[in-house]
Parts: sequence; structure tokens; C-alpha cells
Amino acid sequence: MSDETSTSTLTGNTFENWRRKSLFLAKRGNLESELLLAKYLETLEEISVEKSKIFRAFLSENDQNLFRWLMTFDPKMPREAVRPPDKYTQLIQEIRENYLK
Repeated sequence: MSDETSTSTLTGNTFENWRRKSLFLAKRGNLESELLLAKYLETLEEISVEKSKIFRAFLSENDQNLFRWLMTFDPKMPREAVRPPDKYTQLIQEIRENYLK
């Protein structure tokens, strides 16, 4: 049985290994970012390969940017001082909405 479906989704053991490593990488220099990232990861049941790569790239950003993006980013405010790259906009919204559930 394969851990990736034909739609390029991480599932099963492949997904669990990805999630465990991502939870480790989500340990940041501030508790607020860690809480949002960990809750998001813990609620996922699977993830597309593309989104898993975007998430890992997101985790490679510096702590100060992650904190600002997760805590203050509003996509309706285009003149924001520290605007995240467009590839992270949807992910940031999902992480924040997931935490507020």
C-alpha cells in the first residue's frame, strides 16, 4: 500500500514522519508562533506534496518574520510593513483560522 495517492498527497507513515519532523522544526524562539504552528500540524490528517514543501520553506524563514506574519498579517492591508511572500499568504490564513477554531 502506497503512502502517497495519485493526487500527490502525503498520507500514512510518510505523512506521520513529515509531521513529526515538522513539529520539531516548528520549535521557534517564541511561544506564540510555536503554539500556532503546532496546533495546525496536529490537526492535519494529510497534506499535499506541494503544500508540504511550502510549509517547510515557511519554517525556514527567520523567527521575527514568522512571528510578524502569524500575529499581524492581514491580506486586506497591502501596505503592511513586513509583507510575507505571496506563496505563504494562504498558508498563514489557514494557520491563523485553525488556531481560532
